[in-house]
Amino acid sequence: MVMNAITSTPTMPVAIPSGTRAASPQSAPVAATALPVKHLRFQWGPNAQVLACDDRVSEFEGSPNTEPSHDLAHLIVAACENLPWFPGGPRNLVCMAEYNAVLLENLFDKTCNAVVFGTSTDPQTLAAAIVHMEWFVNQHYAPFPISAEAALQRFLRFIDPFVVSRLFPYYLVVKRYERTHADYRQAEYNLQFTSYDQPMVDEGGWLAQWSIYRQLKAAQIAMGMVSSAQEFRVEQILQQLDQLQPMTHSVTPTHAPRHDTPPREEGSNLGQRLAAIETQLAQLDRLQDRVAALESQVLANAGG
Repeated sequence: MVMNAITSTPTMPVAIPSGTRAASPQSAPVAATALPVKHLRFQWGPNAQVLACDDRVSEFEGSPNTEPSHDLAHLIVAACENLPWFPGGPRNLVCMAEYNAVLLENLFDKTCNAVVFGTSTDPQTLAAAIVHMEWFVNQHYAPFPISAEAALQRFLRFIDPFVVSRLFPYYLVVKRYERTHADYRQAEYNLQFTSYDQPMVDEGGWLAQWSIYRQLKAAQIAMGMVSSAQEFRVEQILQQLDQLQPMTHSVTPTHAPRHDTPPREEGSNLGQRLAAIETQLAQLDRLQDRVAALESQVLANAGG
């Protein structure tokens, strides 16, 4: 089958699974930051898998026991600073890397179900993901090196909501392929991107980005994980959200090979999917109250 490349930046080619064809999105401008650019590479197939962040490379030969979308979540974690992502090495580090990837994957997946695919009406996708991670720590990966609460605090301290929500469209194109092709584990996936990429996405994907960003940012603020009075301001959150513009070009495959098993349809009514996250977006009022309280506390401390 022919691999058709799509381009996320002028110099970084990105490819989707073999046998699919996609429109060619262009990367939108991203505000300059002081964070270093990370170069990420994702090659996943039935016989070999490669995950690379800059010069650090994880290679595995043989049939994988993980899903393509899960392994991609490892790399999106790697795009942030100071979070373990590498799926190898000492058990303690592997536990933390898997925790970070599985939590982000669950947030992405549950948000896809609620906003993009329309298979769920629960807008509290981060809360549901955190409940899953308690089982992950206490049972699935027991004995875990730290408590579930401590692992969550570390995740929220170092995860960058803006970075992961910007890179979410790469996860979405892989997840869509998984959901619509029974033989997705036999496909080959090739992605090369950077931590500064801002791939274009359709409206449903943009709403998912909005949801992911809002939930992570609200959780960080609710846990007091802020470093300056300026970061308490809701306007700062909205200023970043303004850069998540709804895009008209989609990274979703538009043509695919025929299969015996017909693909499942995504939810067709975008208005209904938007209504499903109204409850979550309404948390802004509560967030403003929290921000005001924190700003008052900071001003009081500064005055003292």
